[in-house]
Amino acid sequence: MRNLVFLITIFSFLSCSKKNNDYSIMNTFFDEHKIRLKNLSSEPFYLREGLKYWEEKEFKDLNFEIVKNEKYTIDTSLVKNKFIDSKVYCTSRISKPLFSKDRKRLLLAVEEDCKSDKSVTIYLLKEIAGKYIYETDISSIRTSVD
Repeated sequence: MRNLVFLITIFSFLSCSKKNNDYSIMNTFFDEHKIRLKNLSSEPFYLREGLKYWEEKEFKDLNFEIVKNEKYTIDTSLVKNKFIDSKVYCTSRISKPLFSKDRKRLLLAVEEDCKSDKSVTIYLLKEIAGKYIYETDISSIRTSVD
């Protein structure tokens, strides 16, 4: 019984530390690159939504596997570079980091939806000496005509 409680405690700790590490990576990146998140939603941008804009092969070529039925929420209280702007109807959504199969890179998506305009940027970060550094990004902007 003691061993069971010990194992549960360890698994809880590990799952929490991974979650906090994800937010630490996001906050560091957003801060270093001056990315501000307007009206941040707790509804995430799932990277599978990026397949509307880009081919899945582009992700696979970089050793990423897009999870199709993933479900999670964003704890907006743990995200630092956010602000509320009640003057405009725009919302931001972010993805949690998606690590490559070898964990040497990660993808992080930011979507801004302003009713008729929607932009999505997926950032590619590379792990160097235990820190994830910006490598490149791809963006897509869609404008709808009313």
